Amino acid sequence: MRTLLSQFCESFGTIVRPLLDPLDKSTQALTASEAALPVREVRAELCDLRHQLEVLVDKVAEQQAYVLLFGPLKSGKSTLMNALAGTYVSEVSSLPAYPCMVYLSHREERQFDVTRYSGKKERFTDPAALYLHVGRAHGELAERLRATEEAGEDFDPSLHFPEAIRKVEVRIPAGDLAQSGAVLVDTPGLYSRMKFGYDRMTREFRDAASCAIFVVKSDNLFLEQVFAEFEDLLELFSRIFLVVNLDTTKRDLSPDGSLVPSLEREDPLRIIDAFENLAMSAPLKEAVDDGRLKIYPVDLLHAASRRLGGADGEVARGQANFDAFLSDLTEYLNSTDYLVAFLGDSLRRADTLLSDTLEALDHPAVGELRTHADELDRRRQDLQRRRTAAMRLAGYDWRAAFGELDEKLATAIRDRAREAGGETEKQLDAVLDRWFGSDASLQSLVHDELIPHLKTYQEELASFVRKSLEDEVHAGTGGILLSTDVSADLYTAGIDLSEVGRESLERINPSLLRRDIAVPLHSSQVPVRRSLWDWLLFRPARRVRDRLFGSASNPSLRIPVEVKRRRLGEEARDRIRRELDQYKGRFFHDTVQHIHHLVVGQYTAAAAESVRSRLRERDEELEGELTRVVRQLMDHRRVLAHLSTLQHQAERAAGQISSLTEQYGGTEPERLIEPLPPAALPQVPEAGPLLPREELEITPAATPLQAVSTEAAPAPAAFSQAEEPLADSQANEIHLDEGSD
Repeated sequence: MRTLLSQFCESFGTIVRPLLDPLDKSTQALTASEAALPVREVRAELCDLRHQLEVLVDKVAEQQAYVLLFGPLKSGKSTLMNALAGTYVSEVSSLPAYPCMVYLSHREERQFDVTRYSGKKERFTDPAALYLHVGRAHGELAERLRATEEAGEDFDPSLHFPEAIRKVEVRIPAGDLAQSGAVLVDTPGLYSRMKFGYDRMTREFRDAASCAIFVVKSDNLFLEQVFAEFEDLLELFSRIFLVVNLDTTKRDLSPDGSLVPSLEREDPLRIIDAFENLAMSAPLKEAVDDGRLKIYPVDLLHAASRRLGGADGEVARGQANFDAFLSDLTEYLNSTDYLVAFLGDSLRRADTLLSDTLEALDHPAVGELRTHADELDRRRQDLQRRRTAAMRLAGYDWRAAFGELDEKLATAIRDRAREAGGETEKQLDAVLDRWFGSDASLQSLVHDELIPHLKTYQEELASFVRKSLEDEVHAGTGGILLSTDVSADLYTAGIDLSEVGRESLERINPSLLRRDIAVPLHSSQVPVRRSLWDWLLFRPARRVRDRLFGSASNPSLRIPVEVKRRRLGEEARDRIRRELDQYKGRFFHDTVQHIHHLVVGQYTAAAAESVRSRLRERDEELEGELTRVVRQLMDHRRVLAHLSTLQHQAERAAGQISSLTEQYGGTEPERLIEPLPPAALPQVPEAGPLLPREELEITPAATPLQAVSTEAAPAPAAFSQAEEPLADSQANEIHLDEGSD
């Protein structure tokens, strides 16, 4: 049977459920991201919102009545759950005091689902295995909590320990819960060291739970600190039941020394009166006067025992108070007040979560992520530009470019060589004149005079060539002239030719410039006049020269000046000059060519290879950097695309929830459960595909959402009786009190 309420639930799911997928993808993208993104808090917040939206959507889709149980540790919450479920819930009461929500609902076969803050889920079928698992998790959580506190931080499980357990769903055979469809939610105890669990979990059920039950032992009823926390609940729920857990077995001391039944057994209402008149704060008093808060003194242990045992006969003392509590709870869950609260709370909760989602997406870290992505894109373009320049330079003929120095320096080198050659010739002529005027040997002339002057010429010319090259190189761009385009590419690629030139100069090997100088004059080249004895003894010319100079390999005999004049004369002088002239001509030419091409050639080869090597290294460096930047950029863009899609869907859903609020906000409560004729069922537009933001046009929602189908939906679980369809308020009562008198 279709009702306005079932139509609302379908429309609500059509709007909100599509957000779960982009939330999943956004958190997964943030988790899987390789880059050190500054959005850890956003990921934790989105993961938290995803969980809360799923809880809300499932609650509305199944029309479940969530009944939350609050209270300090050991206040009797588990006992109350046993009583409400009509079955012994050992799977809940035996769990360690872990700060998470425990959802208890009916299922024919036992099943336990553990959900972590990271979104990961695990399923158990054995209560003992669940107990051990939660016990280990409790120790891990405590250790992580201590470490965080020692670091001076406030512990947040989403940030500091995403593997912490967020909730445990317990599904067991529970007859009363099966009939009612209610879900009992046990919350973390108040005042524990891990109080973050209570604070965080209660926020999840703001405007989302049907009602709350606050359990407190009578011993703690007058403790101010208990109700300091309890007053916060008044702002969260439209209806709260305060159950004061009595111990009717207590006994008091009478004036005569005997033990008599305590006031909790004889007149528990006097305890409540004392509390209301003496200890109740103004907010609690106002809630009682408004009917939002009702107080019930109950011996939960006896009530649960009777509920589980199904005892007949005499009603235990105090049982009436439990029956009254159960009746009021059942009446509220089947009332039109609850229907209005269910609808209104669902809309308000959805609006709050959507606003929180958009606020999370507006976090400064997301803006920082976009800025970083823009910076990465600019970096990518710059690296690509630099790599393109390096690739163009790699195809340039650098050997030819540096080889131009050869021609550029040639004129200056030739001029200097002529100048140095002229000076050397004069020096050699003077040396020859001095030798003829001394008794020095031919070897002394060659090795002590001629060769040193030739070496000096060689060194001076090498120094000049090296200096000329250095001047060109130090003038900039490695001594070569380049076109504007090539110079621009060098600058873009980050190649400094001046540095290349300096390093290449240092690679010139100066030892290669100093060639061994061949003997410029041999004794065989010097004509010698024969003496009379030479003629008489028929001495050959070789013997005559050896007797005058010494052996050809070692002409070290000293020759007096008179002998030189008589045996050598001008003829020998002229012959020596001609031989030296021929030698100098070859020597000067060869030396100039050798030094010129060797110095410039070494530099050219070294500089060209240095540029090519630098370009290879720079290309590898730029390629590696470009790959890293592109990977980071794609990572950022992937995350931003998911966040953009989520933002678009959230904005769209927020507009549609607003339209749904306008459509159902003023509906009379009685109309919510009236059957709708088929003709009255409007159509609901599809939620639309989940596409990246750039592929969607953001348009404000203009029309209210309506139902997509005219098929009968299941009646609200909290308002139905077994499998019967919802007809009227009487037929939809929750029978949590079956088995009681």
